[in-house]
Amino acid sequence: MVERAKRTAHFRLVIIKGKAYVEKYRKSIQTRDKFTIWGILQLLRRYPGRIPDLELMFDCNDRPVIQSRHYRGQNGTSPPPLFRYCGDRWTMDIVFPDWSFWGWAEINIMPWERVQMELKQGNERKKWIEREPHAYWKGNPFVAETRRDLLKCNVSETQDWNARLFIQDWILESQQGFKNSDLASQCTHRFKIYIEGHAWSVSEKYILSCDSTTLLVKPWFYDFFTRSLNPLQHYWPIRTEDKCRSLKFAVDWGNSHKQKAQEIGKASSDFIQEQVKMSNVYDYMLHLMNEYAKLLRFEPEVPEGAVEVCSELVACPAGGTEREFMVESLTMSPSATGPCTMPPPYEPKSVDAMWRKSASAIGRVERWENEFGRKSPNRSA
Repeated sequence: MVERAKRTAHFRLVIIKGKAYVEKYRKSIQTRDKFTIWGILQLLRRYPGRIPDLELMFDCNDRPVIQSRHYRGQNGTSPPPLFRYCGDRWTMDIVFPDWSFWGWAEINIMPWERVQMELKQGNERKKWIEREPHAYWKGNPFVAETRRDLLKCNVSETQDWNARLFIQDWILESQQGFKNSDLASQCTHRFKIYIEGHAWSVSEKYILSCDSTTLLVKPWFYDFFTRSLNPLQHYWPIRTEDKCRSLKFAVDWGNSHKQKAQEIGKASSDFIQEQVKMSNVYDYMLHLMNEYAKLLRFEPEVPEGAVEVCSELVACPAGGTEREFMVESLTMSPSATGPCTMPPPYEPKSVDAMWRKSASAIGRVERWENEFGRKSPNRSA
């Protein structure tokens, strides 16, 4: 069953008696595979003896590929278990924390624990009310049509949709040593836009951490924590179609309801600081791998092409920023406390109630937008 996931996997990970073995199949984008493996090695150091023997396949690309429709009514055929960074409602890939929690070396973004601390300090330097009263986004628009469509909402000589949008020039950033990758200095606007790229985007946790009101363009994908976010509590929902009017309404509403807009921004920031701290990331990984191991119906074995890996073997050959980030995120000793207790699964009606609550909040915003559009004398502008 696991072997069937090899088709798109970048590596196979086997854990036996607390030791990790990796068989690599193909090169991942940048160093995603290396830092994902590094994160798993830190989990083994944090909770020695708590990870059961297991074998898994990991795909480091963006989009999930295990389509649910291929495994309905297939006479007992099970989907191949494949780990990756995000999923959607139509796929069955197993969602795992992304590599950037241990650092994104290529663009000089530090490991998450350091970034969290710096973002918290940055938020204290400039309060919400003191920030630019517009919506801000900076990124690569060329990875998805929805992002190219977003650029139409930029301020121009004839129209102001309350959005300030900038194209990320990766070549220039690289030449400058990614000096503009200091995330703590980017929380300068009251509103920040999150919009997916080719799939879910690593940028989401950084945007949500800013104390700014997150304007979240309706997402298709989810990572391991985002399904806990609620519209009008942690973010303001933006339509995928007619983005410009939706953004303008959101910013106008927020600037007219400053207290509520600040509360939404603070709620998302608090959620990221308190619920997505590294101790919880590791606990999620631990529980996920334990539950996964219970489903295996074979004894894991070290494949012929696999090599044993440990923190020293990964970090010592690394150089420059890669090694710096590995040293920064190294687990120095086992955790003095055990992992959090995993709550029981939600009952189906509880899940349904959560979805209905979220849909109701989004529908409420859309009704407000429609009402605003009917009253606005410039709705055809």
